[in-house]
Amino acid sequence: MISDTIVRYKLSNSVKDSRLETENLAKYHLSFQVNFELFRICVIDGESNRCLFLEDYKLFDIYTTSDLLDQLDILFEDHVLIKAGFWKSITLGIKNTQFSLVPESLFERDYLKEYLILNTTLDREADEEYHFFKQKQTEAINVFATNNRLTDWFRKTYPLKQIRVIHHTSSMIEGILLQKDLAPAEKSVYIQVEQYFLTITVKEGKKLIFCNSFTFNTSEDFVYFILFVFDQLELNPEKCPVIVFGEITHDSESFSKLYKYIRNLSFGSKPEFIRFGYQFDEVFDHRYFDLYNMHLCQG
Repeated sequence: MISDTIVRYKLSNSVKDSRLETENLAKYHLSFQVNFELFRICVIDGESNRCLFLEDYKLFDIYTTSDLLDQLDILFEDHVLIKAGFWKSITLGIKNTQFSLVPESLFERDYLKEYLILNTTLDREADEEYHFFKQKQTEAINVFATNNRLTDWFRKTYPLKQIRVIHHTSSMIEGILLQKDLAPAEKSVYIQVEQYFLTITVKEGKKLIFCNSFTFNTSEDFVYFILFVFDQLELNPEKCPVIVFGEITHDSESFSKLYKYIRNLSFGSKPEFIRFGYQFDEVFDHRYFDLYNMHLCQG
């Protein structure tokens, strides 16, 4: 029973543009991001390319897919907006480190699991399933793993819609490659930070050079993985531009330690091709970049 389930989430951020109109849901893109630590919602107006709605929930004491689904049942039960079914499109973003980018020319659909085994450790769940997404801005296929009980839950919640399932790195890559270049002729590094893992993406102009995720427990681990990528790609920490997104602040220990080694370090900004009302002024510009860009992965 839903009523007997303990609530294990907390709303940490909520923004609603006054232009959001429930009678216009058929014009809006609805996006979700989820893992055992977070659940996020974003609504983009497809006609004006304007962000209209954002919610960020922190989850706690979630250890299994069953725990997660119990919390989604409670959250959706009381959420009038997202219970509606007549959206233009719906995208589900999986946030984890289980992905692998495969050159399109080498990709074969029958080997999804094998691609992942080469690059990551898979969960040994019987109900794990494998997906792929063709990146639009680069010739690569993003292969990733999800739990099919989770994806089935969303499909049953929106039976009249085709749910697009992507990995969080797909929307990050799409957004980064569409951003104006800080140094068009040079490589630049983009770092997306979550509570327990970071994703490092490197591009040169409109060309994707590198993308990988690393789990970390300490600020020393955080800095180590970034410097490791710099070393492997022979990037100059004194000159190479580094842009940071996500769950990190100017006064955090991780940022302070990174600045000791990386001199051209700055925080990212909201996607320049999406419009934001004044209601979003209180949201740090460098947060939710991959969430804002999820609608780019439709179609």
